[in-house]
Amino acid sequence: MKSKHALMAELWGLVQGLRIAWEAGIKRLLVEVDSLCVIQMISKQVIVPNEFYALVAAVRKLAGRNWQISIIHIYREANSAADFMANMVHSLHHGIYLFSSPPMGIYSIIAQDLFGVTQPRLIPV
Repeated sequence: MKSKHALMAELWGLVQGLRIAWEAGIKRLLVEVDSLCVIQMISKQVIVPNEFYALVAAVRKLAGRNWQISIIHIYREANSAADFMANMVHSLHHGIYLFSSPPMGIYSIIAQDLFGVTQPRLIPV
Protein backbone atom coordinates (compact mmCIF):
# COMPACT_ATOMS: atom_id res chain seq x y z
CA MET A 1 0.00 0.00 0.00
CA LYS A 2 1.18 3.51 -0.78
CA SER A 3 2.04 5.89 2.03
CA LYS A 4 -0.61 8.28 3.31
CA HIS A 5 1.29 11.15 1.70
CA ALA A 6 1.33 9.41 -1.69
CA LEU A 7 -2.40 8.60 -1.50
CA MET A 8 -3.16 12.20 -0.53
CA ALA A 9 -1.14 13.47 -3.51
CA GLU A 10 -2.86 11.00 -5.85
CA LEU A 11 -6.33 12.06 -4.68
CA TRP A 12 -5.47 15.75 -4.78
CA GLY A 13 -4.18 15.38 -8.35
CA LEU A 14 -7.31 13.49 -9.35
CA VAL A 15 -9.60 16.19 -7.93
CA GLN A 16 -7.65 18.97 -9.65
CA GLY A 17 -7.50 17.06 -12.94
CA LEU A 18 -11.25 16.43 -12.90
CA ARG A 19 -11.93 20.10 -12.15
CA ILE A 20 -9.71 21.21 -15.03
CA ALA A 21 -11.35 18.74 -17.41
CA TRP A 22 -14.84 19.88 -16.36
CA GLU A 23 -13.97 23.56 -16.72
CA ALA A 24 -12.47 22.85 -20.17
CA GLY A 25 -15.85 21.47 -21.26
CA ILE A 26 -14.73 17.89 -21.72
CA LYS A 27 -17.81 15.66 -21.88
CA ARG A 28 -16.21 12.19 -22.15
CA LEU A 29 -13.22 11.30 -20.01
CA LEU A 30 -11.24 8.17 -19.20
CA VAL A 31 -8.98 8.50 -16.16
CA GLU A 32 -6.37 5.81 -15.54
CA VAL A 33 -5.13 5.58 -11.96
CA ASP A 34 -2.30 3.32 -10.84
CA SER A 35 -3.41 3.28 -7.21
CA LEU A 36 -5.83 0.44 -6.55
CA CYS A 37 -6.45 1.89 -3.09
CA VAL A 38 -7.71 5.16 -4.63
CA ILE A 39 -10.04 3.22 -6.93
CA GLN A 40 -11.36 1.19 -3.99
CA MET A 41 -12.02 4.33 -1.93
CA ILE A 42 -13.81 6.10 -4.78
CA SER A 43 -15.96 3.06 -5.63
CA LYS A 44 -16.86 2.46 -1.96
CA GLN A 45 -15.12 -0.93 -1.82
CA VAL A 46 -13.28 0.06 1.36
CA ILE A 47 -13.95 2.38 4.27
CA VAL A 48 -12.40 5.78 3.57
CA PRO A 49 -10.07 6.96 6.36
CA ASN A 50 -10.99 10.39 7.76
CA GLU A 51 -7.91 12.15 6.37
CA PHE A 52 -8.96 11.24 2.80
CA TYR A 53 -12.71 11.65 3.12
CA ALA A 54 -13.03 15.23 1.81
CA LEU A 55 -10.95 14.45 -1.30
CA VAL A 56 -12.79 11.20 -2.01
CA ALA A 57 -16.11 13.02 -1.60
CA ALA A 58 -14.90 15.72 -4.03
CA VAL A 59 -13.95 13.06 -6.62
CA ARG A 60 -17.34 11.38 -6.26
CA LYS A 61 -19.15 14.72 -6.60
CA LEU A 62 -17.16 15.70 -9.70
CA ALA A 63 -17.65 12.24 -11.24
CA GLY A 64 -21.40 12.53 -10.63
CA ARG A 65 -21.76 15.61 -12.80
CA ASN A 66 -23.42 15.52 -16.21
CA TRP A 67 -20.62 13.91 -18.23
CA GLN A 68 -19.37 10.47 -19.18
CA ILE A 69 -16.44 9.60 -16.96
CA SER A 70 -14.69 6.36 -16.17
CA ILE A 71 -11.99 6.10 -13.53
CA ILE A 72 -10.16 2.79 -13.87
CA HIS A 73 -7.14 1.07 -12.37
CA ILE A 74 -4.08 0.38 -14.48
CA TYR A 75 -0.72 -1.01 -13.43
CA ARG A 76 2.11 1.42 -12.81
CA GLU A 77 4.06 -0.05 -15.72
CA ALA A 78 1.27 1.02 -18.07
CA ASN A 79 1.27 4.51 -16.61
CA SER A 80 4.80 5.57 -17.60
CA ALA A 81 3.81 8.99 -18.95
CA ALA A 82 2.03 9.94 -15.73
CA ASP A 83 4.96 8.59 -13.72
CA PHE A 84 7.36 10.74 -15.79
CA MET A 85 5.23 13.84 -15.13
CA ALA A 86 4.98 13.08 -11.42
CA ASN A 87 8.76 12.76 -11.15
CA MET A 88 9.26 15.92 -13.18
CA VAL A 89 7.42 18.07 -10.62
CA HIS A 90 10.19 17.58 -8.09
CA SER A 91 12.19 20.18 -10.04
CA LEU A 92 9.29 22.69 -10.22
CA HIS A 93 7.78 25.11 -7.72
CA HIS A 94 4.53 24.10 -6.01
CA GLY A 95 1.39 24.73 -8.01
CA ILE A 96 -0.69 23.46 -10.88
CA TYR A 97 0.94 23.29 -14.29
CA LEU A 98 -0.95 23.04 -17.57
CA PHE A 99 1.06 22.11 -20.65
CA SER A 100 -0.03 23.09 -24.16
CA SER A 101 2.28 20.39 -25.54
CA PRO A 102 4.09 17.42 -23.98
CA PRO A 103 7.29 18.33 -22.13
CA MET A 104 10.63 17.22 -23.56
CA GLY A 105 11.55 13.73 -22.50
CA ILE A 106 8.06 12.32 -22.64
CA TYR A 107 7.92 11.84 -26.43
CA SER A 108 9.71 8.49 -26.30
CA ILE A 109 7.30 7.26 -23.63
CA ILE A 110 4.31 8.31 -25.75
CA ALA A 111 5.85 6.67 -28.83
CA GLN A 112 6.36 3.41 -26.92
CA ASP A 113 2.73 3.53 -25.85
CA LEU A 114 1.56 4.15 -29.43
CA PHE A 115 3.59 1.20 -30.71
CA GLY A 116 2.39 -1.10 -27.93
CA VAL A 117 5.74 -1.57 -26.21
CA THR A 118 5.10 -3.35 -22.92
CA GLN A 119 6.97 -3.23 -19.64
CA PRO A 120 7.56 -6.43 -17.66
CA ARG A 121 5.94 -6.75 -14.26
CA LEU A 122 7.36 -9.05 -11.62
CA ILE A 123 4.65 -10.59 -9.48
CA PRO A 124 5.68 -12.53 -6.38
CA VAL A 125 4.00 -15.91 -6.03
